[in-house]
Amino acid sequence: MKFFNIQWIVLVLIISFVQSPTNARPNPPVALLVNGNGTLSFSHDGTKWEPINRNKFLFKGDYIRTGHDGNCKLIFQEFDYTKYIEKNSQALVEEGNLKVLVGNATQSKNKIFSLLGNLKRKFATIQRYTSVLRSKSVATHFELPKKLVLTKDYPELAWENNKYSYQYRLIFQDQTYLIPQSKESIIRFALPSYTPGTYKYTVCVFEKGKELFRKTATIECLNEEQSQAIREKEKSIREISDQGFLLGHFFDEQGLKVAALDQYIHFFKNGSDNKNALYDKDTYPFLIKVYNELGMKKIESKEVAAYNQTR
Repeated sequence: MKFFNIQWIVLVLIISFVQSPTNARPNPPVALLVNGNGTLSFSHDGTKWEPINRNKFLFKGDYIRTGHDGNCKLIFQEFDYTKYIEKNSQALVEEGNLKVLVGNATQSKNKIFSLLGNLKRKFATIQRYTSVLRSKSVATHFELPKKLVLTKDYPELAWENNKYSYQYRLIFQDQTYLIPQSKESIIRFALPSYTPGTYKYTVCVFEKGKELFRKTATIECLNEEQSQAIREKEKSIREISDQGFLLGHFFDEQGLKVAALDQYIHFFKNGSDNKNALYDKDTYPFLIKVYNELGMKKIESKEVAAYNQTR
């Protein structure tokens, strides 16, 4: 198991963990494990150990252990440094620090690079996305996100395809685009061109030539200067090589919901073959949140049910 190499970059860590309300922890995480190589494991009590297969939030009182071929880095939320844990080491995570019990860990100071804002708000509210949906049937429900942000690098609109027999008509800036039937659960459409600004767009849903639904929503198309600012931060985040979670979180904060969705899916679907590890209680609700905000209620309901079954 190997995470991508980390380039030294700085950040105020996005540590806003989530889980179902019934399993909520009293305190937020204090560190994020990245750049793991070889054999790694963690424990809540120092006796029962579980393998680490991807980036992982760590809480005060957690233990981290590296094997003969293992090493990793921890990024701490409250302080501007990372710690490199060498092979054959064991350490206890404390509030903003690491207590080495066996082996070695070295510290490196870095200039902070702020990824996100208002973490306390997100920590306090994101848990609600893991509650079982009890609204009207989502089988034929059709929604669009309230607002999407697009750039030239990420020009896709997306919505849920509730029936494979549906066809769609997209109306944007006096242009009409016909979208045929698809067996994909998500319909995607990349705008071929646009003028920077904020606009309305409409999606009409058809079945057998009859219009069933029509929804209108808002998109903000960024100009080149705005896009370049996002591009530069994206480059810095990619240098961390965190398998997609940090980048997904960054895109989410910028309103690039479709891009965030893709990064989260990559992170969760490609990081582990273990079902319980896939539906990680500390991170998976971030993906569920994006499904919710994209109006993908059928997929959201399915993912919430799968998430809660592993708790």
